[in-house]
Amino acid sequence: MLRRLIPLSLVLCVLVCASAVSASASPLRVLSWNLQFGQGTDGVTNYDRIATWLARMNPDLIALCEMPPDKISTLVSALNARTGRVWNSHFVPKFPGCPEGNLILSTYSFTALGSYYMSYNRSVAQATINIGGRNVNFFATHLDHTSSSLRLTQADELNSWTSNFTTPRIVAGDLNAGNDTPEILRLLSAYRDSWVDSLNLGAAYAYPDNPVWLNTRTRRWRIDYILFSADANSLSPVSSNIPDTRDLSNTNVVTTLGTLDDLGVRPSDHNLVVADFNVSPTMPTPTPTPTPTPSPTPTAAAPVLLARESTNRAVAFHSTLFTTEPFSLWSLINLSADQRTRIMLFATNVELQPGETPASIVVRGTDLRGFTYQLPVEQVTRTPDFSWITSLIVRLPDDQTISGDLTINVQFRGAVSNSVRVGIRPP
Repeated sequence: MLRRLIPLSLVLCVLVCASAVSASASPLRVLSWNLQFGQGTDGVTNYDRIATWLARMNPDLIALCEMPPDKISTLVSALNARTGRVWNSHFVPKFPGCPEGNLILSTYSFTALGSYYMSYNRSVAQATINIGGRNVNFFATHLDHTSSSLRLTQADELNSWTSNFTTPRIVAGDLNAGNDTPEILRLLSAYRDSWVDSLNLGAAYAYPDNPVWLNTRTRRWRIDYILFSADANSLSPVSSNIPDTRDLSNTNVVTTLGTLDDLGVRPSDHNLVVADFNVSPTMPTPTPTPTPTPSPTPTAAAPVLLARESTNRAVAFHSTLFTTEPFSLWSLINLSADQRTRIMLFATNVELQPGETPASIVVRGTDLRGFTYQLPVEQVTRTPDFSWITSLIVRLPDDQTISGDLTINVQFRGAVSNSVRVGIRPP
C-alpha cells in the first residue's frame, strides 16, 4: 500500500460525523447454550464440534447447561487450543450428585464463585468477574422442563437469590418457557431481555430459516435467554445473535424438531444465543491522605473506533476510492495486485511507539454468523492537523460467503476498543 495524506475535508467529515464514544467502555460478549450432553442432531456426541462453534463465536463469558462434569476438561482443553485464550471454569450440578449441570466458562479470572440449589432439582452457578474495575455478576441456570408452575417457583427463587448480588447482573440459560409465560414475566420484573432490547435497537440477527422476531427459535420456540439487570451507565446492550449452526451439507438428522432447522445437522438440538454488551468502568473514588504516596503507573487508555453520530456504524472509507459502506470484498482499484479491498477506520488512543509496527494492532471482525476474522493492519497514519486521530488501513477478509455487517473492534497493548459495524456487499 502507498502512503497518502488524508484530505482535510475527509477529516472534517470524520469529526462532524463521529460520535463521542467513551474511551473506557469494554465490550463483553456473552454466550448461552444448552449442549444436550454434547450430542448433535445426528445422534453423535462430539465436544470437539462444540468447541469449534464456541471458538467461532469468540465470547468472553459462556453459560452452558446439560454439561457432564467428566467432559469439562475435554471441552476446556479444546477451547483453549482453538482460541489461544485461557478459559476458567465453574461447574454446579443440577442437584447434588447429579451427573450433569450448569457450567460457566470465562476468559476473565473469577473474583468470587457461588452456587444455589432451587426447588425441584434445579440449580444456579454464579461467578463474579471484574472488567475495567467494575464487578459483573454472572449466573448460569436451567429451569424445569415439565411444568410452568414449578418454573414460576424457581423464577421467584432465582430473583430472590440473585438480588443479593450487586449490579450489573447477567442471567443466562435454558429457561424452558416462552417470553409471555408467567415465569418469564416474573423474571422480567427484575431483569431485561437482551434479545428484545437488541430487536428494538435494530441489532438482533438470525438466519433466513429462522427469521428475526420476538420469538426467533432457540429450539421449537425461543426458550434460551440472556437477561440482565443494570443501569445504562454500567452495562448496555449492543446486539444479539442466534446464529445458524447447521451443517447443511450433512442432512443425517436423526433428532428432529419439526422445524426448518432440521435441514442440516446441528451440534445440539438447541441454537446458541449471543449477546454483546458495553461495560463502563467504575470511576475511582480518591482517598484523601496527608501522606504522599508514589503515583501509580498510568494505565493506557483503550482504543476508540469512531462511529457515526448516535449509531454503532463505523466511520469507514474505501482506502483508494473514499466511498462509504457497504464495501465489496474485492476491488479493481486498490493499489494492490491481490484486488482485495482495504478500508480506512479511524481511532483514538492508538499511537505506535518506537519498536511497534502495524502488526502490534489487532483488528478483528465478526460476521452475522458469528465467524471471526483477523483484518491485517497495513498502514497506521496520524491524521494531519488532527494528531489525536489515527487512520488504520485494514484488509477485508477473502471469504466470499460474508454478507451483511462485520462487527469490528481493535486490540492494542492488551486493551480492547468499542465495537462498530461495517456493511459488506454480497458478490
